[in-house]
Amino acid sequence: MAEGFPPVPPSDPYQDAPPGQAMPPVPPGPPQVPPPVAWDPTPAGPATPPPGYRDAYPAPEPPKKRRALWWVIGIVLLLFVLSMCAIPLYFMDWGGNLTPIEGNGIAVIRVDGVIAGTDDGYSGYLTPEYFLDQLEQAEEDDSVKAIVLRVDSPGGTVAASEEIATYVQECPKPVVVSVGDIGASGAYMVSSQADEIWAVPGSSVGSIGVISEIPNVAGLLDTLGVEFQVITAGKYKDTGSPYRPLTDEERALIEGNVEEAYDQFIDIVAEGRKMPRTEVEKLATGWVWSGEKAKELGLVDEVGTYRDALDAAADRGGIEGDYEIVTYEAETFEDVLGSLLLSYTSRLGDLRSLTSEEALRRQTVPR
Repeated sequence: MAEGFPPVPPSDPYQDAPPGQAMPPVPPGPPQVPPPVAWDPTPAGPATPPPGYRDAYPAPEPPKKRRALWWVIGIVLLLFVLSMCAIPLYFMDWGGNLTPIEGNGIAVIRVDGVIAGTDDGYSGYLTPEYFLDQLEQAEEDDSVKAIVLRVDSPGGTVAASEEIATYVQECPKPVVVSVGDIGASGAYMVSSQADEIWAVPGSSVGSIGVISEIPNVAGLLDTLGVEFQVITAGKYKDTGSPYRPLTDEERALIEGNVEEAYDQFIDIVAEGRKMPRTEVEKLATGWVWSGEKAKELGLVDEVGTYRDALDAAADRGGIEGDYEIVTYEAETFEDVLGSLLLSYTSRLGDLRSLTSEEALRRQTVPR
């Protein structure tokens, strides 16, 4: 035995037995293992332990204090990361938009696509409900000092355009319009209620007028030998049906509705642009003008870019120096995905009902 070390436990008595030789009897009771003794080499003892010592006496486990230290470090790092992520969220609204801290924000609301009373803002249609949701967020946001409407729309139905125009006219904050490719018909009605209108030289502006299209497929149905039997209660219930021509009386009624909507259009533009009604009547031919010509006619205030419109809005909002652009998202990603799927299925339904009476009758709505 090496000096300075405890005795090494004896090896297995069965280990060295030759093949075929009877094994010695197993001693009764559990095997006796000597208690572990820590090895403490000293200058007087040997430099290395004897063979088999490390197997009999394994090294002690590391102290638990070191594990606790690593847990503390991990928790501190986790809290630091979470706090860094929370700082931007503190300055963001629920729509996921960065809110300016110093109250130098300009809200941008897009007026894109056809204006209609139904559908949503993700299928090429703009509804009054969707627009109002965007506008109210801008009005209630204390960091927003002015609003820019980025208009790129050919217009839409009379009622929906009038409703959106009313919301713009009643907005308590400065509103500036920036026309992109086109701001015509109902889109111009909406734009006319803003405090200032900007358009680029090549924009299409105007189209003050009303149209109502009534398809008539009676001749085609006669050729195909198809006849519809229509039962109504009410003299004018099927007025505008695509399966028969209009009567003179029905034509006069529809023309009266179109003229009434036309007069309302002129009044709204005259009031919003602060122009004499007679002057607006001269321009209400349904024609569209370029941005340059529209400025000469008084339909827009300035010719310039989207950036110029933002600068003008900043001036009206009393913002000095740099400003931040604020946009609002009314729906979550899941809602948008659902809207896209709904739009896709509805388009398939439109393909199956191109000749349905309701689909054709919808074209008769004044716009």
